[in-house]
Amino acid sequence: MWRKLFPVLIVVGLFFSLSAATSQKSYSADRFDVDVAVQADGSLLVTETVVFDFVGGPFTFVFRELPVDHTDGITGIAASIDGRTLPGGTGPGQVEVTGSDTIRITWHIEPAFDTTHTFVLTYRVLGVVRQETGADALYWQALPDDYEYTIDSTTVTIAYPKESPLIAAPEVQAGQAGVETGKGRVVFTAQNLAPNAPLVIGLRFQAGSLIDAPPRWQARQGQRNALAPWWVAAAVALLGAGAAGLYLFVQPRWPKTAAPAGPIYTPPDDLPPAMAGAINSYAPSWSNALATIFDLAARDVLHIKEKPAKKWYESRDFVIQQIAQPAGLHPHERALLDLLFETRSGRTDRILVSELSRRVSSSRWKQYANSLEKELKAAGFISAERKRTRLQLNILGFVLLLSGLGGMIPIALLLLNSASGLWPLAVALSLSLLGLVVLVVANSYKPLSDKGLAVAAQWQRFYEYLQEVTRGRAATTRPDMFELYLPYAASYGLLYRWAKHFEKKGRTELPDWFHAVSTTGAGNMAVFVAMTAAASSSGGSAAGAGAAGAAGAGAAGGGASGAG
Repeated sequence: MWRKLFPVLIVVGLFFSLSAATSQKSYSADRFDVDVAVQADGSLLVTETVVFDFVGGPFTFVFRELPVDHTDGITGIAASIDGRTLPGGTGPGQVEVTGSDTIRITWHIEPAFDTTHTFVLTYRVLGVVRQETGADALYWQALPDDYEYTIDSTTVTIAYPKESPLIAAPEVQAGQAGVETGKGRVVFTAQNLAPNAPLVIGLRFQAGSLIDAPPRWQARQGQRNALAPWWVAAAVALLGAGAAGLYLFVQPRWPKTAAPAGPIYTPPDDLPPAMAGAINSYAPSWSNALATIFDLAARDVLHIKEKPAKKWYESRDFVIQQIAQPAGLHPHERALLDLLFETRSGRTDRILVSELSRRVSSSRWKQYANSLEKELKAAGFISAERKRTRLQLNILGFVLLLSGLGGMIPIALLLLNSASGLWPLAVALSLSLLGLVVLVVANSYKPLSDKGLAVAAQWQRFYEYLQEVTRGRAATTRPDMFELYLPYAASYGLLYRWAKHFEKKGRTELPDWFHAVSTTGAGNMAVFVAMTAAASSSGGSAAGAGAAGAAGAGAAGGGASGAG
């Protein structure tokens, strides 16, 4: 048997050895030299010579990307390998040229292992030399922006017409290199370059000695810059006119009420806790539902107890159980009991806190929220006219915001190559900004009636007092304050902080409607705090768903280079 398997094992071993060898490959550049001949018309004749040392393999291609930014285009591309010019094509021994905004040149080569090859690329770059005040300027990114290999050495030679003298010393604007100047040429040299190390050079020639007019790209840029103040002014005017119109529309409709003087230490009236919280938020939230739960628990309609863990690794959970069905409940209280205990299989009398996120679906939450809002309306707290105004502001804000944002992409595509450039986007941006302003105003606009505003102002002061208690800045006013005001703290979103504050104060006595498993004293309070944290997070998501550049920037050249 082993004799039969032995040849198979040898083949498998050879296969994995070959796979390991081919998967481990790397490469570096012994040199990356660039020869640039500046022409009298401001164009450049560029020759790049790269000697790649391949380790492992196989390597089947080498590529170079040439961006056309800050140029009038690139022409006359030719590529060779080891002195042999390659014809166009996608097969081995051919060169492929693709792209327009960024031109990609790909040498397709025979699979190479542990070898060295010399790759040469020549091309002509039009309109590189630009006009500046008192000079014709050349900024050239000699090495790519993006390359993953090391370069042992690079020599960048810039040759220029003798009739175009330099008026300033050559500059290395990005990277590090030695500089040597001679008659009609400048040589930049650098060694031991890490991947992506930049090299951007700058030369300033006597004004008018190379070009007598700016290149097309610079002329377009000048036109765009000249129009920029007008587009910015139009955007500012639109934003200002919109803001003025918004003020004129909202100011006479803005609700006005006098805030009560001083803090309020007790509930201002007999409003149910859920309504007391919702009247200031203008939209029912999960905090209001928690207030209803704890208010019903205080009236012995519900009990909450810790669920005994069957396994040591089980997370802590709590059971909410309905123990009574009293008459005279508020509509929002009945709606909450239906939300908690009505299932597809029929009515139940208990639910785990961990199940709330599944039970409180968006549609079922809406029933509770609608019932609470109807009670606020029935009490005369909501103004239909102001609610309509708020809706109109929200619609207007979303229309403006989406119009501005939605118009940016088509505007950018249409104007990218126009004389205006992308400056008209400022108008679209101001439209979106105006939409945001309208939405902020709509969110601040109170849909309450004058009666509702007066009641809300009273409850707001009571909420501020409870908040100060949780921060330790206000004293408790009565011994039963923890349990008595717990539903209100829950309705204001202070539930966990309320319980945590009294735990830190050393409270150990808990409401009769709460039962912890196998703990006493401070342990009971810790369990209660854990319950408030779990309850605050369990149903909130469903309720919320149901409620409303490179180192050489500015220089031509750069791009990317690599092999594989």
